[in-house]
Amino acid sequence: MKKRILLVSDMHYTTDTTPEEMEKINSEINVSAAAGDAFGHTQKQKIERIYKDIIREHEKEKLDMVLVLGDLSIDDYSFRNLEENYCKKFREECMDKLPCPVYAIPGNHDSYPNDMWKEAIGTDRQFVIEYGDYIFLMADNFNQSPADSASGSEYTHTDIVWLKDMIEKYSDKKLILCAHMFRTNETETVEFKKIVRETENIVALFRGHTHFNSVIEFEGKPLIDIGGYAYNGFCIDDKWTFSVFDPKWAWGYQILEIDGNDISTWHVKPAIYYKAQNGDFDFKEVITEKIIL
Repeated sequence: MKKRILLVSDMHYTTDTTPEEMEKINSEINVSAAAGDAFGHTQKQKIERIYKDIIREHEKEKLDMVLVLGDLSIDDYSFRNLEENYCKKFREECMDKLPCPVYAIPGNHDSYPNDMWKEAIGTDRQFVIEYGDYIFLMADNFNQSPADSASGSEYTHTDIVWLKDMIEKYSDKKLILCAHMFRTNETETVEFKKIVRETENIVALFRGHTHFNSVIEFEGKPLIDIGGYAYNGFCIDDKWTFSVFDPKWAWGYQILEIDGNDISTWHVKPAIYYKAQNGDFDFKEVITEKIIL
């Protein structure tokens, strides 16, 4: 029986109060420069849009599971000292309302210790999803917390002991590795690269963090950047701004389809209108070509 999984990442949920406004209210709260409107959408409207996009996909054809690959927030605990936990708010305002099981792992900005993450989201920061003949290894590659900067937690390499244990435990299953980030350059560990290269039942890797969609080859396996609902900043006159839009950041999500022994994936960018400092962008829906994994 065919199964459909939606992967989404990088909501960057935070307050609609700008740093300038917050300074007048509570100078101890270090609000992100990305707070407030996101290209013509308030923070709450952005979360509502993510929910509606997922529901729309579910109505086209039933979704069996949703995987959230990090940066639910830009809480940067405890660097920002926010009054609310926006990871928890995203769970309440989106995840809990969806008509299928939803699982989330943290990103660099979700820098809560495991006990606080589990209280907010309901799972450990790192875990496994058993899904018929497929095993989703949900890796935590930003487990140093709390944060001490606006970048959140520092990247921590995949837990090799855990990964080897899971490979041995599920030697008769197909493995899909998911994380907020896998590094692909020389800073990734030699051992991790070797494991990916030599473990035949590793089917693919999925990651968020980059804010755009692409498919690359990593140690002989497909690595998919799933895009998300975020954006990057630009430093203009020594001040960070998040009001300049790059079309490659157009919001979207990834679909993974399992049909017996066949597994495929594609990316969906829904039609959205963006207002930015560098102009208005009226995007029509784009669905990429299906890739067989």
